[in-house]
Amino acid sequence: MTGKSTGDAAGEPTGQPTGKLLFPDAALVAYGRAHPGAGLTIGVVLELEGPPPERRQLADSLRPVAELLGTRPSDGGPWNGAVEYAEAGPGRELSDVAHEALTSPLEPHRWSCGAVAGLPGGTSALVWRADHRLLDGAGAAGVLAAWTGAHRPDAATASPARAEPWRARGAVHRAVTDPLRAAWLCGAPLLERRRANAPERAEDAVGAEHPPTALSYACAEIGLGVLRDIARRHGTTVNDVYLAALSGALRTRPELDGPDGRVRALVPVNVRGPGDAAVLRNRHIPLRILLPVVEPDARRRLALVAARTAGRARALRHPLVRAVFRSIPAAAGGWCFERYFDPARATLLASNVRGPSSALAVAGRRVLRTLPLNFLPAGHRLSTVLATAQGRAVVGFTTSEPRAAAESLAAAWLGELRVLAAAQAAATGVTTSPTALAR
Repeated sequence: MTGKSTGDAAGEPTGQPTGKLLFPDAALVAYGRAHPGAGLTIGVVLELEGPPPERRQLADSLRPVAELLGTRPSDGGPWNGAVEYAEAGPGRELSDVAHEALTSPLEPHRWSCGAVAGLPGGTSALVWRADHRLLDGAGAAGVLAAWTGAHRPDAATASPARAEPWRARGAVHRAVTDPLRAAWLCGAPLLERRRANAPERAEDAVGAEHPPTALSYACAEIGLGVLRDIARRHGTTVNDVYLAALSGALRTRPELDGPDGRVRALVPVNVRGPGDAAVLRNRHIPLRILLPVVEPDARRRLALVAARTAGRARALRHPLVRAVFRSIPAAAGGWCFERYFDPARATLLASNVRGPSSALAVAGRRVLRTLPLNFLPAGHRLSTVLATAQGRAVVGFTTSEPRAAAESLAAAWLGELRVLAAAQAAATGVTTSPTALAR
């Protein structure tokens, strides 16, 4: 489904044409209008071997992306153009580039690409950013695959550690229970009462939304094999390991707890079906998970996360749920997302994006590292995104706290993985190489 961009009811470009504006697209459009200071920038920062491509080379490499998301601005599409080139200052690292990418404004319903030369080791960086109203995390992974010519992963495939195929034992039972569970998962955050000690509006939690909230960024990197080994030995998924380590890291920052002292993570679930697997637009439903931050034992935290996520993503991908999903009036989207992202109902956004596993290159330059960018919902103080590509796992931390706090969380997340790896080694007698846990 590619071609020129179309517009929504208000005449704003929506990127890829898909007929009527579906529920999550309309929801993010309404959410962005209600909270212009929050920003909806997502994206990826690529570290390249050697200097950046020339402008013409970079523009040529982005043509497949322009075909997916829209044509050049002269044709009415949402592309800002690959026109931003900069030189890195002394001591500037790739994470500094990502940090600055989140603080630079991006026009609504637009995407852009810039280049930064002169990073340590003679490398360079490409910064690809997009407004979340154009696409979601799985769509961003599709853009990365199109840009680099890599095979696009099937983001809807369950982790092999705990695969839960629809056509498996108990399918008849699940045919009844999964739609009911999905209705409860989606409906409970919308219908529950606001807590007595919660702020009245998201704006009250952060003050005036103009100017935009100042953001900080940090990241934690590790081999994807480490997460897979932990997941396999504990019978869970990579996403469970990610959330369990996040739960442990948040134990060091009690000030980031919700109004009632609990931490509820919003985990977007990709609900693409066979007919729209290649669609880049927003095709997700946020799933709320109570993180076991108060649990002192790391293995117990992982077990609790696994129990709280088991079967939920599968339920949201039920064919009946997708049919209902497509029938929800677009006008209801803004109201739903206001409640989903309400800081009194959800503490943080925790996304998980599967990128290409094969080696990546842009305009003939090898991609050495990829850092994900995630937006911060209004009134929230932290959002995280786990991105996997080329055998590496990177968690990006976006926060309204000082950058040192983001870096502290990133270090604490890696520390939690070491605890889990050590716990599994003690239980199985299998040791994990120290270099495997290195950055």
